[in-house]
Amino acid sequence: MSLFLSCGEASGDHYAGCLIKALDGRLGRCWGMLGPEGTTSGGHEVWSYSELQVMGISEGLKSLLRLSRLKDRMANSVLKEMPDCVVVIDSPDYHIPLIKAIRRKGYRNPIFYVSPPTAWAWRAKRADVIRDLEVTCFPLFEFEHRFYTDKGVESRWMGHPLLDDLCDYAPDEDVMNAYSGKRIVALLPGSRSTEVRRLAPVLREVGVELKRMGYNPVVSVAKSLPSVDRQALKSMDSGLSFFEGKGVDLMYVSEFVIGACGTAAVEAMMLDKFMVVLYKASFLSYLVYKLMVKTQWVAMPNILLGREVYPELLQGEVKASSVLEAVLRYLKDTTKVHNDLAKARSKMGDRGAYKFWADVIAKTVGR
Repeated sequence: MSLFLSCGEASGDHYAGCLIKALDGRLGRCWGMLGPEGTTSGGHEVWSYSELQVMGISEGLKSLLRLSRLKDRMANSVLKEMPDCVVVIDSPDYHIPLIKAIRRKGYRNPIFYVSPPTAWAWRAKRADVIRDLEVTCFPLFEFEHRFYTDKGVESRWMGHPLLDDLCDYAPDEDVMNAYSGKRIVALLPGSRSTEVRRLAPVLREVGVELKRMGYNPVVSVAKSLPSVDRQALKSMDSGLSFFEGKGVDLMYVSEFVIGACGTAAVEAMMLDKFMVVLYKASFLSYLVYKLMVKTQWVAMPNILLGREVYPELLQGEVKASSVLEAVLRYLKDTTKVHNDLAKARSKMGDRGAYKFWADVIAKTVGR
């Protein structure tokens, strides 16, 4: 018995680790492309999830040959080992070709997709591809579940895993004590190298101004960043503080959050924190986004409610002056934002997602 797992970023590695724990050995050895959480939970890392940490179209194009070779090696390993099932997490531009490759080579055991592609936002035909490949999806949100079901995809959903991750959550006592009584603002430049390099200069400028306003801005340094980028970030000549723990801990002790679009926006929503959402990619990536993405919003709380809860500053709008204007608007009337965040949280479903995924997988393979 074995389970092949593949994830391509820190959030996916977290889901992988929690899924391994929830399976509790029912499927034997768990192996594949993992990171620190997956391995700590008992998984065997054959490839590091850092292999997939590219952001944007231009960077992705430069990595095409390397990623194609990696995909072939992984597909061959799956066919050689013939695990009882395959689970892939997020990273659709890599995982859909991987699934195609293993199906084409003859793999007929069940395949599951945790956090499947945002086909509801762009490239909707990926839903048809997933259906034809006979993949069962575990979407994170109910509207995604409805979308996939309407497309004929086998989809299972009960709630977002953050409901479990952040239920009665509090950081360790040392974190709480270190920041007690301080007006902390969390600055989150992201977890990918290119993302950090684009956002760090703006966040530095914002942080300097927030200090003048009486706040204590703290920059989150993601553990998944390569050491050279971590050092570069911490060496910014700004007089700002840095935090190398979990980003959600920094958000917890903060009055509000400013940072990269992504999972952090959902975490901030769950913690009832206001956030200014930033997105800055290469020109080519942003052009593709503008031409192809069908949604008005990029931040999930805004998508859930169909209106702006978190201000979104995209590409050329990512300027310190614009960030500070958004913060000042929030400080003038905080009540409406927090009422809206409560409404968005009500759309997250029920707790127990990890056990639900594990039970569906185990039942499907007869264990």
